Amino acid sequence: MAKVFPCYAASDRQLARELTAFLERGAGAEVLLEEGEIQPREDLVAKVEEGLSADVVLVLLSPDSAPRRWILERWKSVFWEQAAEMKTSLATLLCRDSKFPDLLRRNNFFDLRRDRLDGFRAVKRWLMRLAPPPQKTPFSPAERPSFMERASEIEALAAAVADAPGMAVVAGPPHAGKTALAVEFARRHQEDFEGVVWLTCGSRSAAALAGDLAGQLGTRLDRDLESNLNELRRLCAHHRCLLMLDDAEPALAAALAQRGRTSTLITTRRADLAGAVSAPGFPLEGAFALDPARIADTIRKLDGAQQRLLAALCASAPCGSPLDVAVRTADIETEEALDMAAWFVSKDLLAPLDRHGPRFLVPAMVRERAALRGDGERWARHHALVVADLFGAPAPEGADLTAYWPDLQHAFTRAVHADWPTACTLARRGMTWAKAQGRLAESFEMLEEWSRAATESGDRRVLEDCAWERIWILEHWGRDAEARELDDIRRESYADQMSLSFD
Repeated sequence: MAKVFPCYAASDRQLARELTAFLERGAGAEVLLEEGEIQPREDLVAKVEEGLSADVVLVLLSPDSAPRRWILERWKSVFWEQAAEMKTSLATLLCRDSKFPDLLRRNNFFDLRRDRLDGFRAVKRWLMRLAPPPQKTPFSPAERPSFMERASEIEALAAAVADAPGMAVVAGPPHAGKTALAVEFARRHQEDFEGVVWLTCGSRSAAALAGDLAGQLGTRLDRDLESNLNELRRLCAHHRCLLMLDDAEPALAAALAQRGRTSTLITTRRADLAGAVSAPGFPLEGAFALDPARIADTIRKLDGAQQRLLAALCASAPCGSPLDVAVRTADIETEEALDMAAWFVSKDLLAPLDRHGPRFLVPAMVRERAALRGDGERWARHHALVVADLFGAPAPEGADLTAYWPDLQHAFTRAVHADWPTACTLARRGMTWAKAQGRLAESFEMLEEWSRAATESGDRRVLEDCAWERIWILEHWGRDAEARELDDIRRESYADQMSLSFD
């Protein structure tokens, strides 16, 4: 936590108090407000020299704080030379019209006269850049070329979650532009946070989303779901992050929403969610600029390669998978796919989500229209085979499959009742990877789903494998009684089966 020393005149005390509250809430700074007031028989330069033991000195300029004469040798020695020697960062804030050396405008200068809030925000962002986090979150919000300007909504969200830790819920009907607003807000205000984390909820489980949250925060959690959620709450409470929960339901939002220094922005179709999490709601009325007839006509006119890429994108994880998964599924060249994706974006068939990857979201309306062609099952199988190959092939040194994990979970859930051999391949390869990553809560959840399906299909060998793996995880969690109970069931029911190693 940075120690900030504001140097100000007594007549500017109210402004200094407002700035102090803003920086303490929004940047977590420790502001030495009382120590920074210029006392009778003191001058500004002497007060700045006094404050150089702090991490940061803020010089609040006004007619009452500025010295009568700016003696170059004196102020330059304190503001620049001594500050550099003490490794103290110094910024100048012009609060009211005043005479001061133009040299002060050249570095870390902020004008608070016209728009005080905008100036406060600029100071806060500068302050946060002085101590960047050791690891930035990997999500980088993409720009949406067709975004409809919603200046009032973005400003309201900034006041709710960017200026200080808080929570807000953007609610509205389908196609109202909730996700577009959230992504654009994150793009414009990402400098207000140490990092931005994006989670597309939809039908995904709390275990999967908690695993993704931990992964984006650069931490490893190998306990059960409740323990992982508690650790995430502890971690987020101490970091100034923005957590985005897109398309959330009340139960998931309540489990994942963070407090402390982290802000949470939720989008939902549920008008009652804001009340469920005790957060201010921002309803979006009306429909976004997606014309169903135009979307249908555009999809109908796609050529062969375009049809394949769109089908592959629709088969990928709804939370937005890297484009290269769709490239492999559609069997087209990467450069060609990038050009097509850009064209899809211009026609509202795709929405850019993350500049890294890159990743795109397929709007629900586009998925609905594309599904009418009736070839979804074929493309789902192509997608599942591509993902199985990704997790089955020897990974190059340093390669990270984390970005593809939601695609494997998505493919497994679809295949478990439609294509049992592929589902088993996905499960075994997914278990191997997830165990290596310590994502045991998600592993356990997948094992339970796989075991239920194996019971329905009578696959006793899979039941034996699932039992062994679940026993190992339960013992790792210290839930020995549950492990012993499951082991008794295993020995009584299917201990005659040959176990297949996940390693």
